[in-house]
Amino acid sequence: MKPYKIVFISHNQPVLIGRYMLIFSRRRIDVTNFFFSKIDEKEGQFIIEFNSEEWAAENLLKQVQKQIDIFEAKLILNGQ
Repeated sequence: MKPYKIVFISHNQPVLIGRYMLIFSRRRIDVTNFFFSKIDEKEGQFIIEFNSEEWAAENLLKQVQKQIDIFEAKLILNGQ
């Protein structure tokens, strides 16, 4: 397992945090850190750090990108 980060920009709504974390819990992925920073009144940047295999991390990115409120999402291998 390797440490990964998914960074994405989305609408700034508290309800969305639960939706994103549900994606991880359904796949039994252990989230090690979660960050949120407000970009403006309507948008925020979410950073979710987790440990998983590469194929699982790529599948998580696809699931996050399918959410209609996501504007941009990328997967980063931590430490790079």
